Amino acid sequence: MKTNLETKTLIEVYDPAMCCSTGVCGPDVDDSLADFANDMKWLKTEGIEVNRFNLGQEPEVFKSNPTVLSRLQKGGSDVLPIIMINGEMVSEGGYPDRRQLTEWLAMAPEKNNGVAKSSDLLNALEMAVTEGNEAGMRSLFQKGKEEGLSIEELVDSMQTGINNRQRATQATLQTANELLGVQPGACAPGSGCC
Repeated sequence: MKTNLETKTLIEVYDPAMCCSTGVCGPDVDDSLADFANDMKWLKTEGIEVNRFNLGQEPEVFKSNPTVLSRLQKGGSDVLPIIMINGEMVSEGGYPDRRQLTEWLAMAPEKNNGVAKSSDLLNALEMAVTEGNEAGMRSLFQKGKEEGLSIEELVDSMQTGINNRQRATQATLQTANELLGVQPGACAPGSGCC
């Protein structure tokens, strides 16, 4: 399921200054950073070369890339992260999800030995988990195993779906509390918890 060496793809990520190479450290981890770090690991397993550069630790790399340097001079560090695929900038100012990455990479099955088929299945599995579609989740998980996807790939996809679902639940809860005038950690009127 690896990509051909002839069609090797290079992704370069120019991250803002972070405490570590992925930003996935400390007590308050940004979910989008964690998801993106998992997606980068997954792409590496698919044979895609991934290089990440941290502004705080590797400023010389930012200076040596004319596109990145120009964007930084015009927009400041708010333009970071900048993502380049095969030397062309495809994104700035935010971390894409797996679906966006696979679209940008144009992973056609005939070009990359079934990578697109695998990514489509993993995206569908992630969506089934996000939507709480248990039957779809079971079916896609089984199909993934039959097609030779690793348990790690399946788990990563399911974890991303769980993270998506938790974010949506948290946002709904926060909106409900705002409408009820409930402060975080307090009891809702009529809930019987007080």
